[in-house]
Amino acid sequence: MSRSRREIILGGAAVAMLPAFALAADEKKAIAAKKAFPFYDVFLDTPPAERSRFTMSFYLKVNGRPATTPILTLVMPNGARTPLSVGAEGRIVRMPNKAELKDGLIEAVKANAGDRVQLSMELEPLVRLGETVSVADLNAALEQCNVAIRKRAGVIGFAVPKMEQVMFAGTPSGSALLAEGKTAPLPQFKGMAFYRPAALPGAQALKFAKAPSRALLSGKTK
Repeated sequence: MSRSRREIILGGAAVAMLPAFALAADEKKAIAAKKAFPFYDVFLDTPPAERSRFTMSFYLKVNGRPATTPILTLVMPNGARTPLSVGAEGRIVRMPNKAELKDGLIEAVKANAGDRVQLSMELEPLVRLGETVSVADLNAALEQCNVAIRKRAGVIGFAVPKMEQVMFAGTPSGSALLAEGKTAPLPQFKGMAFYRPAALPGAQALKFAKAPSRALLSGKTK
């Protein structure tokens, strides 16, 4: 591929180890919104009560760094154009709705030749993140997410790994509070502390010296 092209990588939750998607596009070409945001339609089709403890988010990076300005624009058949705004860490704040996913296209804003734009999907527990995090809330998020995945495995069309742990971005270490005042250090993966319920039965809360910037539901990493 020519270096004059921008490569858009549609990554499928690398940390969660979901299947990956890759698509190279010329700067002047558009991508179907449903392809740009894989599985987001499945997430939206999940009844709200069955996804109240977790969400699906997409993060945008340019040359390995979180995007700080809109890079992608949603284009509808009637010509309407909507920049997809980004928030902290490049998270896309303005996501397409179901109708926009069905009929819309995604265009990348022109940038320097050779720029690498990465779009990754993550499953995140809806929990309060602070220096102390509730284990009960994390366990509930993992369970609800796995139930939703099992119910929709046929729609997705292939096997999706079970979510077995929670990764904490922005904090490399932490500890689990166990019964009788005991503690156990949290393991680490790629600079992130993580909590795996099966390895810490009876854990009551997690403690961090610094509040995590976000939490990610993940398949087993090691």
